[in-house]
This record gives sequence, structure tokens and C-alpha cells, in this order.
Amino acid sequence: MYIRSISPIVASILIIVITVAIAGLFYAFTSGIFGSLTSSSNNLVNQQSQIVSFTINNVYCSNNIIYFNIYNKGNIPININNSQIIFTDNYGNTISINGSNIICNNGNIIPIGSNSLCYIINNYFCYYSYIDYIKSTNFIYNGINYNYEILNNKFNIIYLPNSSSYQVTLYNTQSISTPSPFQQDIAICNGSINIGNNFAYVNNLTLFNQINPNGQNVLFFNPNSNQLLYYSWYEGQLNYNGVTCDVWWVNIPQGIPANSNVTIYMYVGNSSANYYSQYYPYVGASPQVISGYDNGQAVFIAYGYFNNTFDGWSGYIFTGSYSPTATSYGIEMLNNNGDEGTYILPPNNGNIPKIPLIVEEAWYYTGGADANIIALFGNTNQQFSAGTIGSTGGGYTPASNLSTFVQFQYWSGASPPYSQAVMLKSAVTNQYLNYTSFPTSGGTVYSYLIVNSSYAQTGYYIYNSNQVWAPLTLLDTYPLSYNSNYGNYTYANLNYNPFQYPTLEIGAGTGWASSYQYVEWVVARAYPPNGVMPSIYIIAYAVI
Repeated sequence: MYIRSISPIVASILIIVITVAIAGLFYAFTSGIFGSLTSSSNNLVNQQSQIVSFTINNVYCSNNIIYFNIYNKGNIPININNSQIIFTDNYGNTISINGSNIICNNGNIIPIGSNSLCYIINNYFCYYSYIDYIKSTNFIYNGINYNYEILNNKFNIIYLPNSSSYQVTLYNTQSISTPSPFQQDIAICNGSINIGNNFAYVNNLTLFNQINPNGQNVLFFNPNSNQLLYYSWYEGQLNYNGVTCDVWWVNIPQGIPANSNVTIYMYVGNSSANYYSQYYPYVGASPQVISGYDNGQAVFIAYGYFNNTFDGWSGYIFTGSYSPTATSYGIEMLNNNGDEGTYILPPNNGNIPKIPLIVEEAWYYTGGADANIIALFGNTNQQFSAGTIGSTGGGYTPASNLSTFVQFQYWSGASPPYSQAVMLKSAVTNQYLNYTSFPTSGGTVYSYLIVNSSYAQTGYYIYNSNQVWAPLTLLDTYPLSYNSNYGNYTYANLNYNPFQYPTLEIGAGTGWASSYQYVEWVVARAYPPNGVMPSIYIIAYAVI
């Protein structure tokens, strides 16, 4: 075989090229170029193997603070500040909270394999609720989410920024404590108003102008209590001698001690806020203000507003065949027939507490006969004809046995005290206690009965001679007994224990003469100490 030889020049060039290549490779290794390439490759592998994984458990509410446990079971730390937690309630509503509002007890960087207890800050408060409650929690981090179902700890969440908070101090100036629970009126007015000691208000035009006409941007709360939200009921706007007041009734569960005070908080949202839809039944309003959010039964001892509804109350027949009927004029108790007797009981009948109590009622009657009755603390399973006490008129108007009651008797066939009288009676001692006159011509009536351990008082006001809906603002300006100059009331000292049964009853009846009678609304609430409502003092923009 013949092999051509390489020329000396070409061979020299090849040797030089190979030598330079070897030197370059040696430099690359010694200078770390290949090390960088290797490192980049390893980083890519490591990134592909990083795992974000965690579990959330034991989400609960304690002292109005939301807590949860998070366990990092991935292979990289978790930065809570970059997370998001979404709460969903049983109605499907959601509230989203960023990680910047979360603090964990081991710091906001949770190491691999570590467990941390975290809580939510910046005025996100939780409160116990068995009606609208948080059902699930979804924790999101780096696109990964973990859902946790909350089964037993029923609570809801509210966001209350400091800038819209007002501190409200309630002062009980009397030497006796209020009942517990206690229904406190809170009125914000655009001027000074003089109704009497039974009405608590502040003259604060700035605050008044922040409140929506239907009061839906206001709620009352206590950040230092498990019962964060107070039940509050917006009565509406009271207009009195040129002054306008927004009026609420707030249920204070613990009451107010003698010669002492308690502090609650009032939050006023922006003009578009609708807390009725968000926080009902803690926040509600009279149906005379806005429909659909009447939470009066959550605020008062007993409550009923009877526009085409029994509002949870029950109707019964005492005599005859006519049964109480819900109408657009209220519950029709009498249907213009003789020998009728009916009565109604609240849904919490049997659970009316033993406290100084005032029952206020609006009702309408036509001329004729016989009577309307408010009865307290009797055995509602045993009814009798009220006229048998004192041998007065009354027909078949029922009252509960062992009750202390008032009989508004409007039959015109006899004079007081037999008829045409407001009759204060006791079925405990079988006594006719006292009376004052009552008209027979008919009309829309506001009436009341106050009973405590040693005293009973009753009175009325003819609101209109026609059949109209009596405004609930009558709760502010009456009962007339707070100011004896108005008259139309009577009272008696009691030498017996009036509290026999925890009940309330509204009754109506006729004898041989007849009439129509409708009950529009009933409100029972705690009677303030000595008839003096605790005063209120408000500090704007309180820091909670």
C-alpha cells in the first residue's frame, strides 16, 4: 500500500492547533467556566425539585381574634407575607385577607418541617354566630392552595378600621343597676331635645350627617368580648320640636351597674355601606324604615310587628269561633261580633325574664265593646274573663290566671270605674287596683304596662282618631307616665310577688256588644332604673 506523507509545514500547523486547544481546555477548567455551567444545570434540577406543600388546621376564634395552625411539609420555607387566606361563610360570601395582615408566633418565615400558630391583625375581628358563620378556609401560597372545612367553631368575621370608630360611654346615674339584659336607647341628634329622663341622646351634627337616612351604615360592637356585635335595632328618625334624631335600641347583655358606666363602640361606615345585608340579625331596622331586616326579637325582651304577619306569635280562641287573623291592619283580634274572646302569645312565651319590665302596644279599636288587655307573669294555660275581677265590664275578654294586667275597657254603657276606664288589676290577689278614664269613640292607641317587684303602672295615648299605623318612635316620647303633666295613667303599689310565671299575653274580647280590634305592634323591654335611661357620651374616632 502506498501512503502519501504529510508535508512538514502542515504537520507543524496541526501541532500548533492541538497545543492551543489543549491549553484552552486547561484554562477553562482552572478558571471555573465549566463549573458555572455545571452549577446552572444543578440549579435547574433543584428548582424543578422544590416542593411547596402545607396543611392548615384548627381554625378558630378566641377573644375576637382569628387563629389557625400551618405546617410546612414542603422542602422550601414559606413566607406568610406573600400568602392569601380566603374565608367563606355558609351563604357563600367570602372575605379575603392578605398575608401582610397575618402574624405567626415563630416569625413569618416558616421553616421546612415546622408548625406555627398564626393570627390575623389589622382590625379583622371574629365573633360567635350560629346564623351566619365561616364554613371553610382556603390558604393560598405560590399558586398552591389548601382548603380546610370548619366544622364546630361557628364564628364570622368583620373588618372595622379605627378611623370610623366612636367610643360610646353609657352612664347609669341611679343607685340601682339596670336589668340584665338591658335595652339602651342611643340617639344621635342635630340639636338639643328635651323629652325627659327616659330618652338618652347626644347633640352631634357632624356624626348625625354621617348616618344614612335608614341607619344601615351603623353598627355597635365590643372588641373586648366574645359577643363582638351587640344586637341593635334602628327605630328610625324621631322629629320633635324641629330637632331630628337617629334612634337605635341596643341590647346590652351585661346591663349597667349602679352609679357606674360601660363602654361600647359605634362604627359608622361610608354612605354606601349596607350592614343590614352583611350583619343581620345583629344589625337590623324597624319595618317602618326598611323592609326585610326587622331584628326586633333579637333586641327586645319580646317583640312583634304585625303587618300581614303573626311575626312568630301564636293566636288562641278563648270564647266563640273567631280566631286571631293577620291582616294589613295588624292582627285582627275582634271581628265585630258579640261574645268573642281571643289572645296572642309571643314566640318566647314562658321565657320572659323576671326583671322590671315595660310592655308597649299599638292597637286600633272601633266604638262598641269591650276591651284590650296587657297581662304579665300569669299562667297562660289558665284563662278567665277579666271582668270578673271587680265585677266590671269586659265581656269575654281573657286574662291569664295569676297575672298582673291592665284592661282598657271601652264599652260606653257604664261609667268608670265599671267601664270607660283603664283598669289596673291583679289576678294574684283578685283585686281591682286602680283606674283612670278611657274614651269609647275608637281610634289608634298607644298603651303600656310597667311591672316591677313592688309597683305597677299603666297609661295610654290616643295617637289618631282613625285607623293608622302608629309610629314606633312613640317608644321615645312615651310612656306618658314619665311626665305626669300628660295624664292618662294610673298606678298602684303591690303587696305581693307579681312574678308568678315568665309570660306575656295580649288579649281582646266582647260581650253582647261588639267591635273591631287590631293589634299593630308590641314591644317589651327592660324598664330603666327609676325610669331614668342611662345617659350617653361619645368620643369621636376612638382607638380600639
